[in-house]
Amino acid sequence: MLNKLTFKDANLTVDWIGFKFQSLDNFAQTKLAEYLFNIGFNSYQESGKLAKPVKESIFVSSKNKFQVLFVYEAPYWKGTYVQFSGASATSFYSLVKQTLIDWEFFSSAILGRFDLNYDRKKKTDDKISVRQFLENCQTKLMQTNKNISLEKNSKGLILKIGTRRSNNYSRVYQGKNFLKFEHEMKGKFIKNYHTLLIQNNFEEFEHKLSIHFLTYFGKVLPLHYSYTDWLVIQLRPLRKQTFSLTGLKVDYLRSGSFQNNLDPYKFCTLLQFLVYAQTLNYKIDSLGNTSYRLVQFRVQDFLKHTKLSSNYYQLKKLIEFFDELQTNSLIKFFSNQKYRSFVTIPQVNLQKGKQNSWIVEVWIADELFYYAHPFVLPDLFQRKLTKHQFEVQFHVIRTFSSLDIQKTFYFKEFLQAYPSTLNNQQIANIKRYFIQLMEIFEEHKLIESSYQVLVDDKVYHVDKLLPNNISQGFIVFEKLLV
Repeated sequence: MLNKLTFKDANLTVDWIGFKFQSLDNFAQTKLAEYLFNIGFNSYQESGKLAKPVKESIFVSSKNKFQVLFVYEAPYWKGTYVQFSGASATSFYSLVKQTLIDWEFFSSAILGRFDLNYDRKKKTDDKISVRQFLENCQTKLMQTNKNISLEKNSKGLILKIGTRRSNNYSRVYQGKNFLKFEHEMKGKFIKNYHTLLIQNNFEEFEHKLSIHFLTYFGKVLPLHYSYTDWLVIQLRPLRKQTFSLTGLKVDYLRSGSFQNNLDPYKFCTLLQFLVYAQTLNYKIDSLGNTSYRLVQFRVQDFLKHTKLSSNYYQLKKLIEFFDELQTNSLIKFFSNQKYRSFVTIPQVNLQKGKQNSWIVEVWIADELFYYAHPFVLPDLFQRKLTKHQFEVQFHVIRTFSSLDIQKTFYFKEFLQAYPSTLNNQQIANIKRYFIQLMEIFEEHKLIESSYQVLVDDKVYHVDKLLPNNISQGFIVFEKLLV
């Protein structure tokens, strides 16, 4: 089972917490205000009926950095609404996480509103302006939702999605050097999470709300712009998979050319081995402060798993692979330093057993088996491949396992960098295999059914990829089913 997602993992900030009290008399309100005052919150009250309400002090001290507001006669609620906003909400939730809140004071309340937001800093390589991005979002959203508006205030543009009275309402704010994506959860929706919160079940509370936040924005916003790069990264491990148990689990790979001493065949074997290792019995032990799985198996059994011929040549290649595994040279393919530490193999024991069988013992970090991989791809290596087919498959995996949702395959450059000279028939076969792989990826809902081709540095939309239109290159778009 994968690790639960937390607000910290998703870089989400709690920006508003509101509690509804059906009946909060003066005595109970005073006791609650006094309690909150003693833990750092100045308290105020105001009427929810007035267009310009007057805020009255209850308990106030210059020593307190945060505040809580009691709203009586609140709109759409006959009782009293107790709300924490901005930094005060963040602080209150921090106390909740430390189990420092006495929920007895909230025994007659229900969770009425909970806001999360994500701040995305502007980058120098953002290709379009914030205004263009928000206008494009507005255009896309208005095709299916009429409750969309793009407004401007003193701080910048605000894209509003939905209505304030709905259970889910969102805004995308423009800041000085950032975009803030905010999601407001209210009503019946957030009421369902009240028990998780007051019972301090933070793991489930944060996991479910984080996924809701990410999938909500993932469904309403266009994902091919740089301003949603953070969202794409978070959504990839959450996407619906058609072959999660058998697929190759891949993290982000390095771009550019690899050194000659990095063997693509052995790297792909590593990907297959990590899938195979999930099926093996193991025992847990520790090396230093890290928990490892010790797995033991016959090389011949792994060869059978890969569905390759069990001949001497294939067996020799696998023995060489496991012999090299402990050097950890293969992890250089991965760009993520944290992931490299997960796939670092501290120890491999290779022994010859009975009847010419080889027994392997491998230590693998236990945390790797709970890691949410961004890419799960069909294992197309489980059959006999020609050299050209392998080169194409490896190139597709490398190109697909990148940050951008747009995957550009520079076919002309691929041929120029090819390790051997190709004749016209071989080039034609390679083109067809590229197209075949894209069809498989589309079948598994990994890419959209939208294609572009490159012709003399220009991009053209096409209905279908064909051998005669991909000579210079083509573009596909990753699909994120959430």
